[in-house]
Amino acid sequence: MLALALFAAVLTSEPAYAQTFTTLYTFPGGSKGSGPYDIVIAPDGTIYGAASYSNTCGCFLIFSLSNGSETVLHRFTVSSGYEPEFPQGLLLSGNGEVLYGTTPYGGVYTGNCGGPQTGCGFAFAYNLSTKKYKLLHDFSGAPNDGMDPAGVQVDASGNLYGATFGGGTDYNGTIYEITTTGAEKVLYSFGNPPDGAHPNGGLVGYSGKLYGVTNQGGANVCNNGGCGAIFEISPGGEKVLYSFTGGADGQNPYELVGDGHGNFYGVSRSGSNVVDDIFEINASGQFSIAYDGYFAAYVQWVIPGPNGTLYGVATGGNSSCQPNGCGQIFQLTPTGNGNGNIKILHQFDGNDGAYPQEGSLVLKNGALYGSTATGGSSNQGTIFKLVP
Repeated sequence: MLALALFAAVLTSEPAYAQTFTTLYTFPGGSKGSGPYDIVIAPDGTIYGAASYSNTCGCFLIFSLSNGSETVLHRFTVSSGYEPEFPQGLLLSGNGEVLYGTTPYGGVYTGNCGGPQTGCGFAFAYNLSTKKYKLLHDFSGAPNDGMDPAGVQVDASGNLYGATFGGGTDYNGTIYEITTTGAEKVLYSFGNPPDGAHPNGGLVGYSGKLYGVTNQGGANVCNNGGCGAIFEISPGGEKVLYSFTGGADGQNPYELVGDGHGNFYGVSRSGSNVVDDIFEINASGQFSIAYDGYFAAYVQWVIPGPNGTLYGVATGGNSSCQPNGCGQIFQLTPTGNGNGNIKILHQFDGNDGAYPQEGSLVLKNGALYGSTATGGSSNQGTIFKLVP
């Protein structure tokens, strides 16, 4: 079906030692953008990402950053409805020549996706060699297509795979494929419980299968909906690997990341949104809690690190950013049964950035790269590098 890999994963705290933190770029706001997120790094070290621009239109752009210099590659507009075209789930092709992504809104209006004249979202590509932007697919919504797409994966042949939060036969989301010729096919429509519903975030490819999480659905009920699930998609169909219970394992997971060896990680919340659970599961469905604990604010994102450790970002920490702190970068060493040793690698203070972004932490050549929503000299967000 495909051969994919996604390398993407807080806090008994102990102080950090000998970390080297560098602010690579501070966004100036206006037409150059603010609040960067969703960064990816090319083989040559160029950083790509998305940001908002213009306080009047609430629009977004994609950019490149090389040697401290920013270039705006493409500007998205407000779609024909009221929702902006919001690029997300950015991914580089294997050769680093094409930048892929989706937007949850915008595209052709079909009447199936929300408010007046609001499109169902679309998938796009930007060729970094030719500097050409291309629309790959306009989603049309239920019952024959998905709506509100998230991140994508690409296989060795250049075919894209992704999930949509809504749409599909039962309006619970889909898994889709877009071929190199631009043809889109729904591979799976999520059903009703005990199936998962409303897949969150992107997919992880491993050994010819796709893995991901759903925000709702599954075999157990939390509040007014399902607690969420972890699923596997193979040529033979879909299988729920794990259904969250809303207990010690949390509920409503978002995003799944993998280490390329059949181990996957993610974050779930307690019903009160106070406790963060960092969970791990392998391709065989063996589930455990890597860490659970109380924080001033939320864990935003985790990625695999070296020797079974995890790196992550969280809000909270330094009280100079009220009410919950400017945010932190951390390393977690799981020790079993929800326990873990947390080391704070960096504490943001606002001057060097504030509120590290979900989805924006990348480990490249032993260094961590990421973005903050605000802070920096212009208070418009930053791109940073941390050598642990």
